[in-house]
Amino acid sequence: MPDLPQWLIIVLIVVGSLIAIWILLLIVNLIFFGFFNSVFKKHKKAMTVILYSKLENMEKLFAILKQSGIKIDGRLTKMLSEINVEDFQEPNMDKFEKSKNTLSYLKDEIMFIANQNPDLNTNPDFVQAKNNVLESDAIYRSNVVMYNADVLGYNYWIRFLPCRFVFKMFRVKKKQIIS
Repeated sequence: MPDLPQWLIIVLIVVGSLIAIWILLLIVNLIFFGFFNSVFKKHKKAMTVILYSKLENMEKLFAILKQSGIKIDGRLTKMLSEINVEDFQEPNMDKFEKSKNTLSYLKDEIMFIANQNPDLNTNPDFVQAKNNVLESDAIYRSNVVMYNADVLGYNYWIRFLPCRFVFKMFRVKKKQIIS
């Protein structure tokens, strides 16, 4: 084996070191990408469960209002019946936003009706369902904050400059934050 010139050995060491550092960065990047991707799935599932729970409690509130003899606008009942549970599966879809906004609107309407009828606050079933809806809102908001923080982390790691081209090559798309 012939002796290589000193400068060539230095160049090979530098190039080899740069490649090793890039591979290390890629491994770290893939670990964070995988972490944020798995956390996304958990947050999406949690949002689905929370919204489904809120929907069930809204249905209970409507039933209690009906049992109490309180007249509910047919438009509100129709809006509640048109909410599809499948809409809660994907947070970045228009159907998700529409169903979530409809639930919030119905909650506001029910709370308005409850304020107009103080007798409802003596009904333990109504109070329990109302508190469940309000608690669902608080839990949902905190889950959205965590989801959006994970979106920012996910987007950072797929756009991390040294490894960006790898994710572009596999057409990994940025996630959108939700409101």
